[in-house]
Amino acid sequence: MTLTANSQKRRLSIAPAGRVRQAFASKPKDQKTEFDSRELFSGLRQIQILHNEETYRLSITKQGKLILTK
Repeated sequence: MTLTANSQKRRLSIAPAGRVRQAFASKPKDQKTEFDSRELFSGLRQIQILHNEETYRLSITKQGKLILTK
């Protein structure tokens, strides 16, 4: 998983599902699988996730909930 940022947006890239399953099946015990949303968002209200060549937006609502949209 790669996480890159510029001054306005943050993009999270995730491998296609088949490769993700393989990665989890053989992941080292110390590999991080849980992320704090504050760490991902770094003060932003929205980040972009690239998955299977498509971009999704993960947003924090006014009520503090997460919404994923295509």
